[in-house]
Amino acid sequence: MACVAALLLLGCGAERGRPTTGPQTADDVLSAALGRTLPKTLSGTARMEAYVDGKARKADLLVMIERPDRAQLQAMTPTMEMVAVLATDGQRFTSFERGGQQCSTGRACARNMARLVPIAMPPTDLVSAMLGRPPMLEGATRSLRWDSERKAWKVTLVRAPWQQELWVRPPAMHILASVMSKDGKRFASVAYGDHGKLGPDGPPRKLRMRAAGDKIDVSIELRDVDLNEPIEADAFTVPCPRGMPVIELPCETTAAGDG
Repeated sequence: MACVAALLLLGCGAERGRPTTGPQTADDVLSAALGRTLPKTLSGTARMEAYVDGKARKADLLVMIERPDRAQLQAMTPTMEMVAVLATDGQRFTSFERGGQQCSTGRACARNMARLVPIAMPPTDLVSAMLGRPPMLEGATRSLRWDSERKAWKVTLVRAPWQQELWVRPPAMHILASVMSKDGKRFASVAYGDHGKLGPDGPPRKLRMRAAGDKIDVSIELRDVDLNEPIEADAFTVPCPRGMPVIELPCETTAAGDG
């Protein structure tokens, strides 16, 4: 009866399972989550499933990542034939498809990076997101509450017209998901799963990115990967195929104002 009365008056049910130790404020929860060590490099294979306007596409991936801003993603067929490539050395990018009409290149701005993943992010954010740390809304007010269903802290960041909701699970302070909204409508989301499967300091094994407006849903599951092993610098400067027309893409302004 006491809990029923408290639920009616104070909402005690909403606090079920709330930890009494560890970070207890929005700033401290974010600091703990963002302070987790990320691997310097990641290389190996993954499985990608993408839904674009309701159409399913599946491919194996060769993945090479080096913090802070270098990445190469190759989509492969089951027989390990290259389908598409996205590579950046942090300053420039290259993107092309097998049998395509052109090879795209240009400055590695957010819009140009959205060639193989659904959310437009600059290279530093893309690399961090692949390793378990989604982009953060800067200059925002912060609030905190306990989400008893997810058994995680929910941090809400607001900088009108944008809002970001971030779920962090104690005690390891893994980031479970991030949802970005604009004017109350979902804009994009990132979710993670299978934390700890690649080691205590490894990235989450599962990653899902969704862009609401473009109706794009991409899931990536890391499989056989190496962490913190050296990667040759030229892996991130893939040349356009010989004879394929090269198109220099401009840096358009994204919906978030990132040019």
